[in-house]
Amino acid sequence: MLAAKEQAFIDLHTQHSARVYRYIACRISDGHRAEELAADVFRIAWEKELAEPPGIGWLLATARNVVGNEYKGRRRRQELVERLKDDVRSQAPGSNDEERAAVAEVLVQLRERDREVLMLSYWDELTIAELAQTLGCSSSAAAVRLHRARRAFAKAAPSHLMTERKD
Repeated sequence: MLAAKEQAFIDLHTQHSARVYRYIACRISDGHRAEELAADVFRIAWEKELAEPPGIGWLLATARNVVGNEYKGRRRRQELVERLKDDVRSQAPGSNDEERAAVAEVLVQLRERDREVLMLSYWDELTIAELAQTLGCSSSAAAVRLHRARRAFAKAAPSHLMTERKD
């Protein structure tokens, strides 16, 4: 039974994947992201465990929803940029506006996981133990995640942000 389901899914993917990709690619500007979203459409189709393989109409309706979620995510990221800039201005006394904006830009470029760890550590001033509890991991794992997030920030940051301030 499972082999038949797998073969039906493979056939579905073979028949419609290019069309689903084109549908998505025409609506967003990132080819790599369009591939990921098209894969999400087929993941959703697989997880639904429908009695019959869905047709192209169902797949494109799902693709439309996936694209809508992508647009919402982009809007949320833009709102996050603005919120980060506001937070940096309010929580980094003594910094100039250019440095604050640069910090916010670097934070937005980071993976969500790294950004979250840095913001919990610096904005919310959590200790490693508190960070571990918040993230649901051990203290040593939290310390490693913080170290990696700091390293990612340093790698993404312009060199003038990483020099020591002499206030």
